[in-house]
Amino acid sequence: MGSLTDGAIRRAIKDVESTGKQKSLPDGEGRGVGRLVLVLRRMPKRVLAEWMAQQWRDGRRIKAKLGDYPSMSLAEAREVFKRDYAGPIQKGRSIKIATDTRPGTVADLFEAYAAALKEAGKPSWKETEKGLNKVADLLGRHRPAREIEPDEVTEVLRPIFERGVRSMADHVRSYIRAAYSWGMKSEHDYRNASPRRFRL
Repeated sequence: MGSLTDGAIRRAIKDVESTGKQKSLPDGEGRGVGRLVLVLRRMPKRVLAEWMAQQWRDGRRIKAKLGDYPSMSLAEAREVFKRDYAGPIQKGRSIKIATDTRPGTVADLFEAYAAALKEAGKPSWKETEKGLNKVADLLGRHRPAREIEPDEVTEVLRPIFERGVRSMADHVRSYIRAAYSWGMKSEHDYRNASPRRFRL
């Protein structure tokens, strides 16, 4: 995969130890998209070496830690990067959510929204649940909710509209919009200590 070697890492660690200057060692070519990087920093008693997945998005550099060297070897870091980060980087997705395995599917979002309506005593919860259940089947129940694109929602609504049931298309659109608004509000609520699920 890359050009970094254990010898180069050992030499760089000695260099950071003597100069005190932080150093980043990229593994292979990947600038402009993303790559594996070993970041070296001098601490009071040793040089800290951390493996990072690095990605450029919207002109900003994003990093995600994979592990520490030498407890995670060069070969192991390459394997983790290839397995967990290379795919999302190539698809233009953020590496910050690459290994997020918490619930956050379309079905999870829609079911949680309907449950919140029911808990709040809203009489519309049953109709909303029924409508969103059909939408979940069309969009893909097990897909992450954050990956749904606006065009996909349009493709769900257009056939309803073309059948001449404009009011139903408007209702379904309002269900979807309300569910996503609820998801964003609930996971960013500073009064709620529950972990984020949807990352919308």
